[in-house]
Amino acid sequence: MVKKNRSQVGIVDCACVIHSTGYDWIYVERLYNMLSRNLPRIRFHVYTEHDRSVPPHMIKHCLEEWPGIKGPKKSWWYKMQLFNAEHHQDNLLYFDLDCVVVKNLAWLPTLPTEKFWTIKDFKYLQNLKYVGINSSVMWWNVKRFEHVWNEFKTKNILTTVKTYYGDQDYLNEVIGNDDRRYFDSRLIESYRWQVKDGGYNFKHRQVNQPGAGAVISGDVSVLVFHGQPKPHQVIDPVIQQFWC
Repeated sequence: MVKKNRSQVGIVDCACVIHSTGYDWIYVERLYNMLSRNLPRIRFHVYTEHDRSVPPHMIKHCLEEWPGIKGPKKSWWYKMQLFNAEHHQDNLLYFDLDCVVVKNLAWLPTLPTEKFWTIKDFKYLQNLKYVGINSSVMWWNVKRFEHVWNEFKTKNILTTVKTYYGDQDYLNEVIGNDDRRYFDSRLIESYRWQVKDGGYNFKHRQVNQPGAGAVISGDVSVLVFHGQPKPHQVIDPVIQQFWC
């Protein structure tokens, strides 16, 4: 059992989005548990469909439905509604459901929210000059950045989905370099590219430590399971002790 590791940070508003059938509800519960263990006190916001039940210890936000926007990948776009200040106007800490928290997060909500904080897309591991966004973890003041939603809702959603590969590519364009900051890359890592079997060596196209399982450095707070596998598919006891 993972011990609770709490800091002196005050209450933190945390959020997730669950839409359609891409993830089972257990992912919401596990994320709530992990954040509760690693932050002193949280309010947990669930952005979801009108007809999905949410337990009373969580705050439900009903997503505006977009006909034709369905499926695991297309559901990414519902994350744009996190920027709608009609739901929440203060600071918000968002996690994709396939993130695994492995260490205290006290450092994260201390970051100043006059900027939008997110992950530098893991493509930088192959190209050091790449500076795009990975939206798996985000920390920002919703009211300050509500222009993102106000502009987005004026567009034709079906056209936008066809124009951009995903929400993070859109955010990469509308939130400029002056307004964004990236989390310390030592604190948030890709499971499949940096942790599984000691990480992947792109130059030699092989893992660094075959058969080693998850090798997590002492600085890492969050693992991002972008792509495959997902946490429920990993039988490694190192991962299982945290994803619970």
